[in-house]
Amino acid sequence: MHRNPLIFIVIFILLFAQPMFVYADLQSDLQNEIDQKQAQIQELEKQIAQYKDMVRNSQNQSNTLKNAIAKMEAQIKKLESEVRLTQTKISQTSLKIQGLANDISTQNLALEKQKNNLTQIIQAINEYDQTGPMELILGSGNFSDLLTQAQYVSNLQTGIQEKLTTIKELKNQLENQKAESETQQAALEGLKKQLSGQTQVLDAQRDDQKYLLTTSKNQEKVYQATLTTLQKQREQVERDIYLAEEKLRQAINPDSIPVAKKGILAWPIKNVMTQTYGCLVSSFARNSYPACNEGKGNGGFHNGIDIDLETGDPVAAALDGTVSGVGNMARYAYGRWITIKHENGLTTLYAHLSVQSVSVGQKVKTGDLVGYGGSTGYSTGSHLHFSVYATNTFRVEPNRYGYPTPLGGPLNPLLYL
Repeated sequence: MHRNPLIFIVIFILLFAQPMFVYADLQSDLQNEIDQKQAQIQELEKQIAQYKDMVRNSQNQSNTLKNAIAKMEAQIKKLESEVRLTQTKISQTSLKIQGLANDISTQNLALEKQKNNLTQIIQAINEYDQTGPMELILGSGNFSDLLTQAQYVSNLQTGIQEKLTTIKELKNQLENQKAESETQQAALEGLKKQLSGQTQVLDAQRDDQKYLLTTSKNQEKVYQATLTTLQKQREQVERDIYLAEEKLRQAINPDSIPVAKKGILAWPIKNVMTQTYGCLVSSFARNSYPACNEGKGNGGFHNGIDIDLETGDPVAAALDGTVSGVGNMARYAYGRWITIKHENGLTTLYAHLSVQSVSVGQKVKTGDLVGYGGSTGYSTGSHLHFSVYATNTFRVEPNRYGYPTPLGGPLNPLLYL
């Protein structure tokens, strides 16, 4: 049997050949599109920052119809830009997933090619090893051919470990690409949910703007008259809540609530606290609360804490539980609110929301999205009002204007956060 050294040369080439990536142009085009999306993202982020400044500056302006409309318009423009930002991120993430899919396909082909090459090489070496010494000598044209073939086989055996290492590296790359693809898919789903929420917030803001223009008839005099009446009604509702909760506070069963300890509840949004719990130095309705008139403040009582946020920011559940209430008090007190009943005897309230994302009876986990922040109800700016009640005292009752109002014996949230 004559063994042609060219056979070993071909096998040697198979051993050390590197995978060819013929899809470079396609990937380059995809990367260019991804880079363009990134540039758009950066531009939109600049726009959003400018609109945020406009909204922030409008908080300090006098309460006129013109300023109220300007504030709403700035808020709507900010939300529109945030929607476009999320849409752009979705497009960019989809492109990344497409690129990873191409990578995975190519890596699979390269891996299969390397495996096939290795199989052919091993078969050739096995065939060589099974040939007896005399057959090798007789099959070779001369002694030099025999040595050449032996040298090729030696080189193949030496390099086969490198081939195995290459296959191992390809497998690792493939697993990493699959993991990255799964990460991007999860990010894509998150962005789609975010877009849905942002769209709801934007729609709610547009509805509020229409309501303002309709009720004021776009006239400053009508707006101010409505505002004066509304302010008196708001103060009445605030006082009603205070008086009801003072009684409910006496009904708190200490054995039904957990011992005060930091970390029992998670912060519903990680941001700056702008107002603490208890008697206030300033309040919307001064000198209305007797318990705060004896050197503890100047008459204002706050039954929770306020946390700064931007309209449209996601608000999360502070602890596992069941949604026990979802309501809208329109332009009074808490505006749009939700409550969650927890197994440890506490109930938490999330108020001034622009959008509620849960329904009564729904089970939630700590950190789950429950709504989006806003400035609904009795509020001078976007923030989250967060209260904690003893569940054994909690109830929902209509206020004097018929709106569902959460009531309970309030506890200091800072004792549990």
